[in-house]
Amino acid sequence: MKFMTWNVNGIRALIQYHPYCDDLHKNYREILDYLDADVICLQETKITRSKLDTDLALVPGYESYWSFHRTKSGYSGVAIYIKDHIKLLAVEEGISGVLSGNIALPEALSTSQKNGSLLNRPLPDSALDDNGSAKKRVGGYPSLEGDSTIALTRFQELDNEGRGLILDFGFFVLFNLYCPNETDETRLPFKMDYYHLLEARVQELIKEGREVIVMGDMNVVPTELDHCDPAKWRKEAGEDDFTNTPPRRWFNSFLAPNGPMTDLFRVFHKDEPGAFTCWNTKINARPSNYGTRLDYILVTDGLLPWFKSCDRKPHVVGSDHCPVVAEMFTELAMEKPWEEQEQYWQKTQRLQDVLDSFGGTTGHALAARFFDEFSGKQQKLSAFFKKPSQIPASSPVSMIATTSQSMPSSPSQAAADIKRPLSLDYMGDPAPRKKIFFNSESSSALSKTSSTSTIAMTSTANSLSDSSKNIPRSASKAPTKVGTGRSIQDKPTLKKSINSKPSGQQSVLSFFSSSSKKSNDVPATSKSVARDTETDSQSLNQDTTTGSQSPSNVSSTLSQPQESSQDMSLLSLDSTAGSSSTFSPNDFADWIPGSQDVMPFSTNGESTTSKWQSLFQPKAVPKCRFHGVPCTEHTVSKKGPNKGRRFFSCSMPVGPEGDAIGQKPEYRCNYFEWLNSERKK
Repeated sequence: MKFMTWNVNGIRALIQYHPYCDDLHKNYREILDYLDADVICLQETKITRSKLDTDLALVPGYESYWSFHRTKSGYSGVAIYIKDHIKLLAVEEGISGVLSGNIALPEALSTSQKNGSLLNRPLPDSALDDNGSAKKRVGGYPSLEGDSTIALTRFQELDNEGRGLILDFGFFVLFNLYCPNETDETRLPFKMDYYHLLEARVQELIKEGREVIVMGDMNVVPTELDHCDPAKWRKEAGEDDFTNTPPRRWFNSFLAPNGPMTDLFRVFHKDEPGAFTCWNTKINARPSNYGTRLDYILVTDGLLPWFKSCDRKPHVVGSDHCPVVAEMFTELAMEKPWEEQEQYWQKTQRLQDVLDSFGGTTGHALAARFFDEFSGKQQKLSAFFKKPSQIPASSPVSMIATTSQSMPSSPSQAAADIKRPLSLDYMGDPAPRKKIFFNSESSSALSKTSSTSTIAMTSTANSLSDSSKNIPRSASKAPTKVGTGRSIQDKPTLKKSINSKPSGQQSVLSFFSSSSKKSNDVPATSKSVARDTETDSQSLNQDTTTGSQSPSNVSSTLSQPQESSQDMSLLSLDSTAGSSSTFSPNDFADWIPGSQDVMPFSTNGESTTSKWQSLFQPKAVPKCRFHGVPCTEHTVSKKGPNKGRRFFSCSMPVGPEGDAIGQKPEYRCNYFEWLNSERKK
């Protein structure tokens, strides 16, 4: 059996790294198979239950267990994937037993003390089986001292951040932990309380005769051998003793020979230097192995003979941590006393037989496949945007649905059942589909409708223009009454304007042309239309008869484009003529400030766009003077007057001596440059 612990620093980001990012391996089943372990413990998943989808929760061949942060999104969180054939006795979330409802008050407390405690409440659903009775407990719950209510409240706070999962294999109890980090002074008490709660739980399990495995990100560096630069730390901390911090003192007391647990990696790599599991990605410290060791696999003494190896996997990328893997023997020669002859004999025991002897099952309520959103009890919002799947007729769900539809409670209910689709998307293919707000049918219908309307308008305009051709020129001077008595004059040039290409968006250069230039650039077609209109107006004044329209009526006719498609074409012609005009840069280069800097302009817009973009180009990334390679841009996150300012530094990986010049050329130097030279006010 092989165990793995890995701080993934965001489980959804794994799929972006090689080799998981390849098209043939872009799924979580391929990731887990690539990791090649029977029990995979992940930390810092940075996901909430509402964002947990089927691809992550229901990986074929694996059972998954999750613990989420109760209040903060995208923070903390742990998960365990195990092969689906492995049997377990019990599963618990948290390390205190409060979340599972299994912790109990001491018998010495009186009834009055119990009445006001948090334990005097019903067991949660996670602590009950299908019959409503309490499930098998892991055991080893810490005893409560002093005020039990205060202690339980603190336990709840420690477990609410989704930092622990416990699996009971019978042969041993496994802890998957993401211990807190002291980001500031206020978090140090929280971290130490979490350590002390863990120690109390492990000690109680050992008293009950159980073997324990603790693995995960412990967020502590116990010795100088586990740190890349202990001298620098001592200088910055002003401390001569590297181990003289509360977390390091506790961790060293928790490990053998002072405590019950043994660091399995140091059993096989006792004095190996540089065995780090975490590197600072902001300074590219991984290539030079400038990091720390924060991830551990700790075991009790009774399990030590079963393990044959424990090692790091620094080649596995996807996080600022690397995995740590430990493997157990499949068979082990055990020595036991023979009572009759008082001699020792060896007997080979198989690990699988030992695990099977404790019983267990593969189905536990905390498994992700029993979550309401994945078991069919409750649908997620995303299920309504998935393609309805074909449900086999022989499936229990389809039989229930068929029975419920065939037996309506009322005629109105029967009518509603006919209209209501069967929402069982979670039982089928979970692959997402495109939203149907604008499907292909509606889009094609809309395009057909718009194209039909365009053709109809064009044909109508053409028919009007063609009919005007049949009217003699001499007769065009006399007004013709149509409908309301308004005249339609002969304008043979309108057909060209109707069939002409739309103007589209005007060029930026058109806004810088003078009015005289615009008037001079009007095409001859529009000028001829204006002359024809003026001539027709004069002829109307000369040939006015009784009952004919006055020139004012003709003007009103031209001023109402919505009542005449031909008049609308005049506006289209005018806009087309304005947008099709060509302009020379010399017309406005003399009186537009700064225009000489972005000359010349181009009528097609490509040169203009490139010139405008050049004005907003970011500052070029400088090159390091020592290495001659482009630098890396950073942002100051530390509180102070420079917070938020950006700067450039050498992009080479940091070396053992920091950024000092004189060490090997493959390490970074002390090149530094602000993005903006002005100091932030």
